[in-house]
Amino acid sequence: MAELGLGTMSILKHGEAEGRRILEAAYDAGIRHFDTADVYDHFEVERLVGSTFAGRRDELFLTSKGGNVRTEDGMRWDPSAAYLEQALADSLERLQTDYLDLYYVHGGTIEDDLDETIAFMRRQKQAGVVRQIGLSSIRPNVIRYWLEHGELDVLMTPYSLLDRRVESLDLDIPIVGRGPLAKGLLTAEWSERLTDKGFEAWTASELRDVLPTIPTPIQAYALAAAKRTCAVVLPGASSVDQLNELIAANQADVDSDKLDELLARLPIHPYTKHAT
Repeated sequence: MAELGLGTMSILKHGEAEGRRILEAAYDAGIRHFDTADVYDHFEVERLVGSTFAGRRDELFLTSKGGNVRTEDGMRWDPSAAYLEQALADSLERLQTDYLDLYYVHGGTIEDDLDETIAFMRRQKQAGVVRQIGLSSIRPNVIRYWLEHGELDVLMTPYSLLDRRVESLDLDIPIVGRGPLAKGLLTAEWSERLTDKGFEAWTASELRDVLPTIPTPIQAYALAAAKRTCAVVLPGASSVDQLNELIAANQADVDSDKLDELLARLPIHPYTKHAT
């Protein structure tokens, strides 16, 4: 059965106190898989996770990511072993641990020196600093290269009823699905979240037609659909109330026949970029 984890990218949206309450509420609800990254809120999310769970490390499945570097005008990618070595060491310090259950290389392109990155990750796993090697990517060519050369244990990629691209790749690897609620479009608040930009391959007009046809509670069906494909479903929460809604939706009963019909009706939208 798929596991419900917690993505921590937005937990500091309403300040440190609320972020800590989110982590504690998730822990009290039985969530043990916590995912973070060094770039989340300029390293502050890692620090908060580390300080909140100090003394309880052995109870957690703790993951982080490296490879994205903040710049003055956004973000750039650095997959070099030298950069990742320092990024990993800094993450371990902020998280107050000497190992990570899973460490993801965050992003990347097929033009990068992936062999160097893969060799670095292999050394970290052999040393016990990283127990599983992960890749966080949406690029089929990068994913395939890692699968062929990288001793990859886990793939993190977007997955929701509105973004099922990974199903078209027919992968034999555990998938951690991020964004299962499609930026709030797969919640009761979808009409407030919908913009003229649409979402991924969907136009706004298409979404206005399809979203009202998803059975309710829509959030429960969204999570149940993700659990069909993903080993871990990784929604985020920016408040305790939002977290409690997630937990309730995850525990809600859904009609399996309705879910079957829904998945059969909604298109997969295969990847069109970075396929080769």
